[in-house]
Amino acid sequence: MADTFAKTVECVLCEQTFSPVFEPGEDEEGYEISCSACSRRVLMTRGDSVRVALREVLNLQGEALALAVQTYLAPCPCGRPFSHDAGRRCPVCLKKIRKEASYETRNSGEFRCLWNLEKMKKELEGKLFAYILDQMDSEAETLNHLVEAYESGQMDPGTYMVRLEELRFREAREVAVIKTWAMLVGPEMAFRAADEHALTARYGSRILISIASGLELGYGKSILSTLSREEKNLDGPTRKEIQTFIKKIAGGF
Repeated sequence: MADTFAKTVECVLCEQTFSPVFEPGEDEEGYEISCSACSRRVLMTRGDSVRVALREVLNLQGEALALAVQTYLAPCPCGRPFSHDAGRRCPVCLKKIRKEASYETRNSGEFRCLWNLEKMKKELEGKLFAYILDQMDSEAETLNHLVEAYESGQMDPGTYMVRLEELRFREAREVAVIKTWAMLVGPEMAFRAADEHALTARYGSRILISIASGLELGYGKSILSTLSREEKNLDGPTRKEIQTFIKKIAGGF
């Protein structure tokens, strides 16, 4: 993986210089990364679970995070990698090319994962799992603990809301890591490992929905079909909660 981006690049087509974009703008939710050969592009959102996991587990930010994202993206359907400098073609030239690129309007219907799962599994699975185990062993406040403390009068409403917001952001980062890990271990192992390591006990039944979401991102398996198959292996309140969720997204209510 390269250590840095060129801050300015001379376009190979028009010879004008431009600065590659490698993160969302302040008020933007995402940014585009183009193929280095053709004009296809992918949208990288600020909250993409893999992007969040790379930032959280590898402690990356800014340019270093963008380099990691670029490293683990799956190749373009044309076979060439996606890159932040778009193969040294400026946005103006790419826009002109896209106006003439008819293949971008065609959709084969074949599922393609955005990420190079084989490379990620080889290089990141162990690091992601170690992070998850660290969170399980930590004494960080959980939602149940927070609610119990508030209902027992140990904190005022203002403190409760502040700590609830902090917990929400922390758990969102942790769940992003779990979703990414689920993509790498695959549908046959993800739920078994989650049960073995008591993820449901810590995060509640919603973590099973997040794992199913990760499998959808990685393999194109719908959340509904994944959970419908998995709920047969659950019991007690967790099974009832998942059954309720399935009915809702299936239009049963």
